[in-house]
Amino acid sequence: MTYKILVVDDDAHSRTELTTWLRADRYQVSTATDAITAMVTARRVDPDLVILDLTLPAGGGFAVLEQLRAHKPSSPVPVIIMTARVPQSNRRRALDAGAVAFLQKPVNHDELLQTVRAHVGKPLAALKKILIVEDDPDTQKGLATLLKAEGFVTSFVADGATALSVAAKEEPSVILLDLGLPAGDGFVVLDRLTNHPTLSGVPVIVVSARDPAVNKPKALHAGAVAFFQKPADFDELLKAIRRAIAPEPAG
Repeated sequence: MTYKILVVDDDAHSRTELTTWLRADRYQVSTATDAITAMVTARRVDPDLVILDLTLPAGGGFAVLEQLRAHKPSSPVPVIIMTARVPQSNRRRALDAGAVAFLQKPVNHDELLQTVRAHVGKPLAALKKILIVEDDPDTQKGLATLLKAEGFVTSFVADGATALSVAAKEEPSVILLDLGLPAGDGFVVLDRLTNHPTLSGVPVIVVSARDPAVNKPKALHAGAVAFFQKPADFDELLKAIRRAIAPEPAG
């Protein structure tokens, strides 16, 4: 499940910082810069939580807090106040008005996320990524279509030269690797992946038109977790991908 958070703050730096933190933690973020836009956006996106500054154009934060509670009186959206105003006079007023927490700027990253998670929970794990290293456009498209239908996120590269840099950037859960590649044979790519300091733990499944009698044992010995000859049976390939992502416990 992805939780929706509305950030209401007229300070561009604060909005950018909060949005970056929250999206990195897999929350879906909308923003508003004034009191009027805050209510319009809240009605449109129906957020699971609102992070609200008190000093806003077109009406203050307390007015927004009151309107948010009036909008859904039986189940009001949780509101975290995040403000530069002094807590001595504003914390009690905010909590009495219905806010679930009061944070004073500048807010610590960990403190913010802990407060958010306390009121809406932590999003479920992100979708698993599959990197397809394949130079044939039809194979790329076919695999991507089938994998997306199963809930995976896919990306691809068409040559061995860029496979490692893209893998390091994308951090895939599994790599599907062809052996016949431009700018680097698949076995060279496999060797570099299995010896890479941060990519060595990523399972590699070889999907190749080459003769399996010769290439399957060679690929498995080089570190691949499975070998499929093209055209691969997708159901069997899917089983291998899922086993690679979540291996069955031993014993």
